[in-house]
Amino acid sequence: MATPSPLLPLFKEQLETECATLAQRYSLDKRGDLLIYWYFTRLKGFIDTEVEEIFCDGSGDLGIDAIWIDEDDLVHFYNFKNPEDPAKGFPAGEVDKTISGLRLILTKKHDQIANPELRARLEEVYSQVPKGYRIHFVTSGQGIQQESAIKLDALIGELSGPSSSIVSWDAQSLGQLQDLFYQQSLPAVKDPINFNLMTTPYMCRSGSADCYLFHVGGEPLAALYEAHGEGLLQRNIRVDQRDTPTNRSIEATCSGADSQNFLHFNNGVTFLCDSASYDGFQHVLRLDRAQVVNGGQTIRALHRADKRGSLQKDVLVPARAITSSGDRDFGNNVAVNQNNQNQVGTEFLRSNDTRVVQMDHALASQGWYFERREGELKNANQDEIAAIQHRIGHSVVDRTIRLKDGAQAYTATYYGQVELAKKNPKKIFLSVDDGGSYEKIFSADMTAEKMIVAHKIKTYVDDFVRKFSGIHRKAVASGTLKEAHLPILGEDLASRYGDSIHQVMAQCSLFLCGTIFKDLAELQSKDPSSIPETLNQKGSILIREHLLHILDYAKTHKDKANKSWPTLLKSNVFFDNIMAYLGGIRKAGGAI
Repeated sequence: MATPSPLLPLFKEQLETECATLAQRYSLDKRGDLLIYWYFTRLKGFIDTEVEEIFCDGSGDLGIDAIWIDEDDLVHFYNFKNPEDPAKGFPAGEVDKTISGLRLILTKKHDQIANPELRARLEEVYSQVPKGYRIHFVTSGQGIQQESAIKLDALIGELSGPSSSIVSWDAQSLGQLQDLFYQQSLPAVKDPINFNLMTTPYMCRSGSADCYLFHVGGEPLAALYEAHGEGLLQRNIRVDQRDTPTNRSIEATCSGADSQNFLHFNNGVTFLCDSASYDGFQHVLRLDRAQVVNGGQTIRALHRADKRGSLQKDVLVPARAITSSGDRDFGNNVAVNQNNQNQVGTEFLRSNDTRVVQMDHALASQGWYFERREGELKNANQDEIAAIQHRIGHSVVDRTIRLKDGAQAYTATYYGQVELAKKNPKKIFLSVDDGGSYEKIFSADMTAEKMIVAHKIKTYVDDFVRKFSGIHRKAVASGTLKEAHLPILGEDLASRYGDSIHQVMAQCSLFLCGTIFKDLAELQSKDPSSIPETLNQKGSILIREHLLHILDYAKTHKDKANKSWPTLLKSNVFFDNIMAYLGGIRKAGGAI
């Protein structure tokens, strides 16, 4: 049995401290909710309003605390446990509850016992064609028992088949959370990897490590993946993305007329190994205990092309091998930095695009920092932050717009596509040729002034939703929903829809951004640049009014609002219906 890391108690202490901060910030009082928030904000990069959207914890949750559909249409089911004692294992009864719940869910027999949040999340799942399902058991204690693992394997066997979506499960204990947080686990292929090279590799020693630069044929890399599979790529955080524009491009290049240019078009593959040596007589480069830390999608694409018989023999791939010489800390740092570069969304692929860079400069001239890459500001040192603040002439506090958030806000307001902004945000950054809308959104119509207005609208609405969420959690615990809701919602909303409005609030941020913008800018003919000031003066009243109209419309037009709130609030059809309804009210003289 492996010896527990002596750092594990310190990590548990750190986790408890961070959870206590989250509890105070977001008015959380359940230990399980603390871990949910920590997991998604610290490990997945969610903002708090995004966490609220995937929540379905509570009575009638069928052992499912959260459901997240990622941008690759993979559905993730989560069950969280946050014991005070790190030695406690994941309760077998909780695993059984999840298994039973999933059987009901996947056979659509859950309606009578599932809570409203879970039903709403599942309706969204059923409205799509997921590429697969993954079940996660996350705990700040020990892992699940062997008996539970056997039951889960049996469930996967029941659900998987030749025509079924991929179903899998994993268990993440305190040790795994520590590894995810610090990236300390460093798996490697046990057998040496040998490359027969056509030319002598260039070897450079920098610091305490050696780096070999070379090129290798596409066929040997495909064969390497055939031999080791995903075991070769455990440090490459990105799982197989399969049919994405980037991967299609890789496969098209290695299979088509441009195959001889693959070396020039592809970023290549990086290996991290304990040691490496080159035999000049045999022309063999040997890598010991190696892992691919960058280029996993390239290797998978080459393998797929090879299996189809379309991989061209003249494909050459740029490669490098970095040696850690047994220095675990150095190896960790290489793996972390390489994976930090890979663990990105579709927006990252546009971070250096001319349009985005132009927006960066335009926003800076307006006194705003445009965070083009996720985590840039968080990872910046004091000198770098000082340089940013000198450039924009302001503190970065309350003057930062993240690329994805800003683009979503602009898409929901000026571009008028709530569904694209909320349901399909990755398409904002995909080209028109790949089924996206990037060129249409990031066009000459998009200006820094408009981006700032859209961002301010979303910030105000997010703050309103955030305040409601904190109040609502306390109200549920005390059983005084109407009394607690009254100060933020007002009498009409609190009395008429107090029991159900939390289902709307958890999903409504971008939808409200769209309705408020279109109402003021189009129906009431106000200058769009004046909308943030209007929100500052009477934003709560405006948001309440819009919520009331949305709920009234749904109540009186059940034939057009017969879906769950997560589905409705990501629908442009429902958005258009609401705006037509609002238009009638404005024509009748109803205005703020």
